[in-house]
Amino acid sequence: MTFILVRKLLRDARAALIVVCLLLFVFAAFWVKITQRVTTQIVPVARLVSQPFGNEKTLEKVFVRGPSKVSQAALGWGEVNFNQPVDFLAIGLLHPVVLVVCLVWGVGRAAGAVAGELDRGTMELLLSQPVPRHQLVLAHLAVDAVVLPLLCLSFFAGTQFGLWAAGDFVPDYALLDEAAKESPKLASLLDLIPLDRTPLAVNAQGELLGLVNTLGLLFAISGMTLALSALGRSRWRVIGYAVLVLVVMFLANTIGQLWEPAGWVRPFTLFYYYQPQRAMIEGAWCVDLGKTWELGRPVPVPAVGVLLAVGAAGYALALRAFTRRDLPAPL
Repeated sequence: MTFILVRKLLRDARAALIVVCLLLFVFAAFWVKITQRVTTQIVPVARLVSQPFGNEKTLEKVFVRGPSKVSQAALGWGEVNFNQPVDFLAIGLLHPVVLVVCLVWGVGRAAGAVAGELDRGTMELLLSQPVPRHQLVLAHLAVDAVVLPLLCLSFFAGTQFGLWAAGDFVPDYALLDEAAKESPKLASLLDLIPLDRTPLAVNAQGELLGLVNTLGLLFAISGMTLALSALGRSRWRVIGYAVLVLVVMFLANTIGQLWEPAGWVRPFTLFYYYQPQRAMIEGAWCVDLGKTWELGRPVPVPAVGVLLAVGAAGYALALRAFTRRDLPAPL
């Protein structure tokens, strides 16, 4: 019976799943093109322009540590080497598009698991069959085990397609060449500066490690929302509560990065443990609570483990609440 439920739930989510997978695929492919443009056109020109200042990374530091510092804190990444395409590719996993998709999918599907059925008046029809309540919750868990990896693999496939379509990452100095045609002084200066046109190395296989962190975030959001759904009866009310909690967490994590006295609250948010760029670039799976809470010693905590634990706790709470609650009569 659980298999039949899983097949039904997958069939119901089929259209939305295809749309979201295509969205992630297309975004990942376009992000590769953006990465190619930044690392082969903008960064090489910035490095050449910075040479008169005595440091070829002067302008890069101004942009990265200056105005864009707020953006970095909002998205959650740390110091990124813009000379390396892999570093810039990792930012794609922290882009608002990816975060919004995670929120919409996790909240939207889980909110309809129990509260949605009650809202539509179909829960009584479903439970009129010989289906124990715990099997319904376990069926949703099985659906997550199938669907969430598909979403992550869609993003990875988009990145691989984008790399194939974009070709080699060869530094392009066309902007300087055009400027040199209008400025003889710039042209004479460029003649004295060797232009490095060596193709940049790009290997996005490590993105799979970062996507494990993305899968953990999706599961945590899904489990938390399912717990709310098992306690409620209105899908839209559950969606409102879940979105409110996630937005508060996001703001708390962002403010904690920008304002150090508020940094202690960050470990109580899901987004503190969402650091796929560290897993992708450095192979780092843990976050240091000792540094965040200034404990004077490192306290490593597995980021993916925390997210999976939150999701599992949400499912456990949903299982307990749904099997013990009285279901309201349909209106």
